[in-house]
Amino acid sequence: MPRSAILLAFVLLGAAHLTLASEDPTESLPGVQDLTPDNFDKIVNGAKAVLIEFYAPWCGHCKRMTPEYKKLGELVNSNPKLKGRVVIAKVNADAHRSLGDKFEVRGFPTIKYLPRGKAPTKENAVDYNQARTAEKFLEYLQEQVASDKGFARVDALADIAKKFKDAADKSALIKEAKAKIAKVAAEEKENAELYVKLMEKAVEKGVDYLAKEKSRLEKMLGSGGVHSSKVDEMSRKASILGALSGDEE
Repeated sequence: MPRSAILLAFVLLGAAHLTLASEDPTESLPGVQDLTPDNFDKIVNGAKAVLIEFYAPWCGHCKRMTPEYKKLGELVNSNPKLKGRVVIAKVNADAHRSLGDKFEVRGFPTIKYLPRGKAPTKENAVDYNQARTAEKFLEYLQEQVASDKGFARVDALADIAKKFKDAADKSALIKEAKAKIAKVAAEEKENAELYVKLMEKAVEKGVDYLAKEKSRLEKMLGSGGVHSSKVDEMSRKASILGALSGDEE
């Protein structure tokens, strides 16, 4: 065999190996968390939104999606706004069937979106059924993050929240908020009352309380040590504290 043919064969074999490696869903991907029963509850706890791919190593569709998922991890990791609010993750549901069973996974790949502020249960998980490209994944996540901005917020109290931090007469705004609570919808009343409670705390402890308490809650949520029963309440408080402190990110 001519030397040139031998060299070409080696080049083609190397290219084939690289292609296979790039399509291995079990490989670690930059910006993508590998979930196992040991770390699942710490990472998927409601503190951040999570996009999870449930895959099987032998699944052809999973293999073909791997380069797109890698690209998505890199895109989210390089975007400060998304990186702080969204986790991209994958789990070998063939090896860790208990995690697949938890979310009633019946085929591969199955992609689930878990919103922040809610317990990571099958009832709260949202099926992702759009195109499996990095661009479409990113577009979907940006839409979810945009809608999440209003989590636990009460529109009727939005103007009061904007004024509160710099207001000279905070007690007057609290009085105005209490009057508006009587008119809000029943499903918003609990959150509306939380506005008043947090405003009263800020008057008692100083306006710096708003940002400090928000930071404290977010740190606790991000630690993975918060029980799922407390995630909703703490996430609602953090969101409302953001509204009162002028944080509109």
